[in-house]
Amino acid sequence: MENLRKARLAKKLSQKELADELGVTTATISRYESGERKLPVETAKRIAEILEVDWYTLFDEKEQGL
Repeated sequence: MENLRKARLAKKLSQKELADELGVTTATISRYESGERKLPVETAKRIAEILEVDWYTLFDEKEQGL
């Protein structure tokens, strides 16, 4: 999920800072970003609020079915 990582970095947040905002571990954020763990839509929406982006932009094109 390269788009998630890019959005987080654009907001100048570390994985730990984003994890703390979400109430999850840093490992969870790392797994979302690496694609090791699938990002649930509800979580994507919460992350998008924090990062001030549209939630669907967090997903790569292949994950969006494009």
